[in-house]
Amino acid sequence: MLIVVAARFSRLNNKVLSQLEIPLTYRQHRLLVRVSEGHTSLAALAAFGNLTLPTVSESVDGLVRRGLLTRGENPDDRRQRHLELTPLGHSAGVAGQLALGRVTEDLLRVLPEESRHQLHQSLSTIYEAATTYFRSGDPGKSTPGGAASRSAESPGVKGKRPGLP
Repeated sequence: MLIVVAARFSRLNNKVLSQLEIPLTYRQHRLLVRVSEGHTSLAALAAFGNLTLPTVSESVDGLVRRGLLTRGENPDDRRQRHLELTPLGHSAGVAGQLALGRVTEDLLRVLPEESRHQLHQSLSTIYEAATTYFRSGDPGKSTPGGAASRSAESPGVKGKRPGLP
C-alpha cells in the first residue's frame, strides 16, 4: 500500500505543480526549494536528490532558460558556478510550497488528529529507514535486521515533513 500511495501522491504533486501560474515539475520545484535553502552548487543539488550531475544540470538549464534561476560566479571559487533564484523563481517556489501544503492538508483532513500524529510518526520512521537503505549502496538488497533497526544511526528529519516548511 505504501508504494501505491507514494506513486499516487507523486502524480498528484506533479498535477498540482503543473497547474500553477508558473508550471513546474516536482524536480524543478525541489531544485528551487533547495536553492532557496542555500544549496547553490550543482554538486550539492545532485547529492541532495541522489541524482547525477548531468540530470541536475539539465533541470537547472531549463530553470535558467525560463528565468527562474541565474548562474553566476561563486564568490569563493571562480571555477564553480553559483545558482541564485530570480524573483520569479522565488515566487514559483513559494507558490509550489503553498499549493503542495494545501493539498497535503486537504488529504490529512480526512483523518482524526490522533491518526494524523500516528501517521506522521510512522512516515518519519519509514523515511529514515528508506534513507538508510538509500545510503547503504545497494538499496534493492535486504540487510540483516532490516533498515528500520538501524534508522537511529542515520541523520534524520524528526519533527519535519520532508519538502515542506
